[in-house]
Amino acid sequence: MRIALTGATGFLGRYLIRELAKTHDVQAWHRGEKPPVKRWPVLWITGQLGDAQATKALVEGVDAVIHSGLHRTGESLMDAADDPVEYWQRNATGSLQLLEAAHQAGVKRFVFVSSGAVHDDVLPHFKLDETHPLRPNTLYGAYKASVETLVHHYGKSSEMCCVSVRPTAIYGVADPVKHSKWFDLIQSVAAGQAVTATGGSKSVHAQDVAKACHLLMNVTGELDDAAISGETFNCCDRMISDFQVASIAREISGSSATIEGPEKVAKNAIVTGKLQSLGIDFGGEPLLRKTVEQLLAET
Repeated sequence: MRIALTGATGFLGRYLIRELAKTHDVQAWHRGEKPPVKRWPVLWITGQLGDAQATKALVEGVDAVIHSGLHRTGESLMDAADDPVEYWQRNATGSLQLLEAAHQAGVKRFVFVSSGAVHDDVLPHFKLDETHPLRPNTLYGAYKASVETLVHHYGKSSEMCCVSVRPTAIYGVADPVKHSKWFDLIQSVAAGQAVTATGGSKSVHAQDVAKACHLLMNVTGELDDAAISGETFNCCDRMISDFQVASIAREISGSSATIEGPEKVAKNAIVTGKLQSLGIDFGGEPLLRKTVEQLLAET
């Protein structure tokens, strides 16, 4: 199978390449004149969201599309856009452009990587499952929520099977490693420094997100295309507090660092049974500990 991938040069994109390239051919966009120096098994195509010609080139001759790309100008995904209209045209309209190009090219399956940011405002007495109303507080969340509705539209009204996977905060070892989530916290603990660890978030490892995308791209059997097309799947492993991460780092490193809380706990549990029913197994605490070990190895 040949797969088109957006966002391939980003943090999650590298995990997607590792997962997909095991069994599939991958082609992906890159910006600038030259493709990435690293010898990833990818056919690189110059382009980005919002470029109509590059969009058609990306989906030419592919069986499936995984859309994890984002056009942004700030350091953080959540940074306010310098130009909200341009941001929207690149991301939301660019995603519509990609969906339509894939549809016109006869692509059989389309997986959109959304975000838990569609649920910034959680309603009381509602389960936080896929039926909870979309209530983002950021432009990033609004973009993700809007494209989810487009995916639903294409999935229910066309022959292209379209699904959205909705990960919460994604963690893992980044490249360069110092850009990894918790890197500074773990470094401080390993050095024996006193740390304040009161933050935290509902989280999932990038490796698990990549596996979820791969799974959704290959669902067969009793759950055929019609059964999943247009659907959204929550993707969250567990609540991970900074206090827990610091405690694991202290235990593994043998540090005498003082860790001050209180430990953050989740107010609302995210329901992931819909995705798990398809066969996904999250990495859990063993994968979290492995990640902390990898980050400690950089001290």
